[in-house]
Amino acid sequence: MRSHIRPRYPRMKTIKVRGIVLREYEAGESDKRLLLLCKGRGRLFVYARGARNPKSKFIAAAQLFTYADFVLAEGRGFYSLAQAEPIESFYNLRTDYDALCCAHVITEINERTVLEEENCDELLQLTLKALAYLAGLNKKTPAIPPLHVLAVFMLRFFMWYGVAPSMDACFLCASETFTHPRLSPEGILCGDHPTQNEHIPLTAAGIIAMRYIFAQPLATAFHFTATPKVIHELQKATHMMWRHHFDTDLRSYYLTQTQPARIMP
Repeated sequence: MRSHIRPRYPRMKTIKVRGIVLREYEAGESDKRLLLLCKGRGRLFVYARGARNPKSKFIAAAQLFTYADFVLAEGRGFYSLAQAEPIESFYNLRTDYDALCCAHVITEINERTVLEEENCDELLQLTLKALAYLAGLNKKTPAIPPLHVLAVFMLRFFMWYGVAPSMDACFLCASETFTHPRLSPEGILCGDHPTQNEHIPLTAAGIIAMRYIFAQPLATAFHFTATPKVIHELQKATHMMWRHHFDTDLRSYYLTQTQPARIMP
């Protein structure tokens, strides 16, 4: 005799996360795949069904750079978006080309270095702080040029990753008196010490700026006045260190190369 009792299927487990959209991909006719950087969870890929539909309830939260609370349904090896509540969209990034280019570099760095289930809460806070400055959301402080923000973000990222260069003294001879200082990925070099790694000249102002960035708490790490020459110096330093430690170039980095390094007002 055929049973009329319907089989019970287990309900999908749901989790609540807070994070930022690092990348969005089109999927199907109206869906999206999102890459999230989440507090306490690291990097997560999420399937957002119908998120490209103009009437979708996910349309606001499933946008690049959006910081939101997400409820995810956990399936077999994947997550699908069940609910989302935006916290901050960083909308102004879309109206400033220079800021947008720098924001793309920041999200690419996160995308290429953070792993699933990795403790990245400190990096998430750094990312949010940098995007807030790029979007001009900090009304209590003077506007900071995008390349300035990007340089600080990258140096603080290296500190978080555990590969920040030694800035207190020459890393080869421990001298604190520098003649013709240079910066290598390991730290400052004085005099004519030979090194097999790439290095760049470093001015006294550049040394002061880098020391300040590494020493300050995150709340004030972006707050210093820099000339275009110093910002350009920090750009070269961060690019050199990225290539050395990750043996690759950032795909979005070339977008920033046409930006002028502007003095803070």
